[in-house]
Amino acid sequence: MAGLRRGNVYTSEKQFYSVFDFWVMSAKQSPTHQMSSDDDPADSSKHIADRLAYLGLDAEDQSRLRALIPEFDRDSSTLVEAFYRHLFSFDDAARFLNDPILVERLKQAQRRHFVSLLESNWNADYVNQRLRVGKTHADVGLDPELFLGAYNQYVQHAFRLHLTADGAKISKEVESLLSLLKVVFLDIGLTLEAYFTRATRDIQQALDMYWKANIELRQFAHLTSHDLKTPLATVANFCDEALDEFGDKMPAGAKQLIEAAKQRTYRMSTMIDELLTTTTSFDIGRQLHEVSSFQAFSEALERLRPALHAKQITVKVPDALPIVWGEPIRLRESFYNVLSNALKYVDPKTGRITIEVYERPDEWEFVFADNGPGIPKEDLDLIFAPFHRSAEHRNRPGSGLGLYFTKTMLEYQGGRIWAESELGDGSRFHIVLRGAPTD
Repeated sequence: MAGLRRGNVYTSEKQFYSVFDFWVMSAKQSPTHQMSSDDDPADSSKHIADRLAYLGLDAEDQSRLRALIPEFDRDSSTLVEAFYRHLFSFDDAARFLNDPILVERLKQAQRRHFVSLLESNWNADYVNQRLRVGKTHADVGLDPELFLGAYNQYVQHAFRLHLTADGAKISKEVESLLSLLKVVFLDIGLTLEAYFTRATRDIQQALDMYWKANIELRQFAHLTSHDLKTPLATVANFCDEALDEFGDKMPAGAKQLIEAAKQRTYRMSTMIDELLTTTTSFDIGRQLHEVSSFQAFSEALERLRPALHAKQITVKVPDALPIVWGEPIRLRESFYNVLSNALKYVDPKTGRITIEVYERPDEWEFVFADNGPGIPKEDLDLIFAPFHRSAEHRNRPGSGLGLYFTKTMLEYQGGRIWAESELGDGSRFHIVLRGAPTD
């Protein structure tokens, strides 16, 4: 019954019914129904011949399996009832299977399916019917465990039944069980092949969509960077014109402010170029080398200094910061995002941010601690997901992407990030980076 789960989350009722309805639908389909050539992973005739040869299924197995049909007919109700008792032992299954008419239809369809297994008509229709099972599982997003669980019950029942024979019959019963195992593996192999063929195709389609989106994002990034840099250049030109035309008449303080504004626009333009380069080069290869975390931190802090000053937030930094192994721009942006996130939530005047650094074997751990409102425990993992905003903080400015990009950039450098927090007791963001190689 593990097949009803995705991790610790049960699949939807719609998915559950889709798979069990398939037992009914497939049992009612005409024996001449076949999958389309687009869905069939291989030519059915060659497919079955190769598999029969590999598993060693032959006419003797076929004869032994067909001899089991009367016995299965006598015991099928016991087997199916045992399987459904197993299903009903799970609350979610019991809740989904609350229609007695539907349950009876499913039981009858399952009996017919197992009879077709023993009939051993190994032809193209047999192959296609099994392939449809796997295709259906993949279509509704269910893992193969559901299919395997049904066979698990079936095989257990068969072994218990046949291995109670006396000594004179035991060798014959073992041969029958071996034939049954062969055909079970035949069914499982066909079903899983169709499942994985469809799943692989879906993955390929997802990858195609990813690369297409990646190209479009690059084009968007280039256009956006141009749109951002154009007004910055205009501001820098206005600063130059103001200094050229009115510089002699300006107080010294005013000239300094205009000069500072011009330099800041230049730095912002350079930063846009750097961010564009680092954003569009994830697939080019990791260009990692020794990086001064002090320099990366200083550059990030410099960008935040006006906001820190305005809110009168204190930042406590160790006297020395280590050399790490990474990529300068991404490291600076990671520090900036964590600092700006803390700045966003701490209170003016009383807010403080403390950075601690600890040396670990072959790596360094940076801890960014603040005295903000804290983060609910249920949100600690979600804060690194794109566009996630806690309900109590949705009125705060921000896109919900900063910590997501931070996690991505740190992992690119072989690092990692996580958060610890208690409501009302601030937050601690841990960043671990690889140490610079010593050889």
